[in-house]
Amino acid sequence: LVHSKEKYVFSRTQKGTDNKAIFINDNIVEEVNKLKNKPGKDIWLYGGGSLITTFINLGLVDEFRLSVHPVILGEGKPLFIDIKKRLNLKVVNTRTFSSGVVQLIYHIK
Repeated sequence: LVHSKEKYVFSRTQKGTDNKAIFINDNIVEEVNKLKNKPGKDIWLYGGGSLITTFINLGLVDEFRLSVHPVILGEGKPLFIDIKKRLNLKVVNTRTFSSGVVQLIYHIK
């Protein structure tokens, strides 16, 4: 299902368009707002920590979907880093899966 979706890649180095994705290098707020105004459903942001940090700090995230897996790793990277201001969240839904994964869905208050 994800393979049939239009893909946009936010990159500091890759430019232009290929047959798999459209690359966005700057004017992130303007470009994301254009995408949000297009017909269709939600935009799914998938990527590394610096990408989500950029989107959060620019005020472009409307919803967080966090999945908690029943595994304790003992170490790892923080979920969010370098967030410029506090965000208060409101839980709007939770789902528990047979695997033990719990999905938490939050909107920004």
